[in-house]
Amino acid sequence: MALLLAGPLPAFAHGAGWQIDQSQSATVYQFGYTDGTAMMFAEVTITGPDGKVWQKGRTDRAGRFALATPSQPRDGQTGSHWKILVSDGMGHQVTVTHSSDMTDTPNTIDASPTPEQATPGLRGTGALLDLPLWAAILFGISLIANLAFIPIWFRQRQKQRSMQE
Repeated sequence: MALLLAGPLPAFAHGAGWQIDQSQSATVYQFGYTDGTAMMFAEVTITGPDGKVWQKGRTDRAGRFALATPSQPRDGQTGSHWKILVSDGMGHQVTVTHSSDMTDTPNTIDASPTPEQATPGLRGTGALLDLPLWAAILFGISLIANLAFIPIWFRQRQKQRSMQE
C-alpha cells in the first residue's frame, strides 16, 4: 500500500552498442548496454560476405568477442563485409558490419556521445530506439488510438453525469 501512495518512480532503461579494438591478428569487439554494463555471454552470429554463417559463439564476461577474418576475399567474392549479430536473448540486439579494410583506431571513443549514450566510446542506440520496427509501429498505432479515445471517453462520461442529474 505504501508503494501505491509513494507515486510514480522513474523507470531506467538502456540500449545496446559496441566498441572496437583492432590488432594485427584479430578484431575484438566489445558489446555492452548504454548504461555501462557489458552484454555478458550474449549470442554472436557472424555471417560471411556470401551470406552463409561463418561462426557462432558467445561474448565473454566483459562482453568481448574476437573476430579473425581472412584479409583477402575468398574465391568468387567481390566484397569482404561481414555481418555481426549479437543478441542477449532478452530483446537487445546489436548488428555491426565488419570490413577487413576498416580504418578505425583501437578503442575509438566518440568525442560527443548522445544523451542516451551514457558510456563514452559505445556506439549504438538508446533504449527509446531499441525497438524492432514492428514494435515501434504497434506502439505508434496504440498511442494514436489511445489519444483518440480520451475525448470520446470524456464526452461519454459527461453524458452519463448529465443524465443522472
